[in-house]
Amino acid sequence: MEQLSTYLSGSLQTVQYLFLAIQVILHVVFAAAVARDAGHLEKTGAKTLLVSGVMWAFATLLGGVFVAVVYWVLHHSTLTRSNYS
Repeated sequence: MEQLSTYLSGSLQTVQYLFLAIQVILHVVFAAAVARDAGHLEKTGAKTLLVSGVMWAFATLLGGVFVAVVYWVLHHSTLTRSNYS
C-alpha cells in the first residue's frame, strides 16, 4: 500500500509540473501575440488603450489568456469603437 501511495504522489507531481509548463508556454505565446498586435497598431497609427503595448504584453505575460481577452475586447471587438481597428 505504501508503494502505491508513493507512486501516486510521484505521478501527481509530474502532472502538476506538466500543467505548469503548459501554463508558462501559453502565457508566453499570448504575450508575444499581444506584443505583435500592439506593434502592428502602432505602425498603422493607432494607439493602444489604457497603457502602452509593452505594458499590455507584460500584463498578458503575468495574467495569461484572461488579459489577452481583455486586450482583444478593448482593441478589436465590436463592443468598442467600430473605427478603432
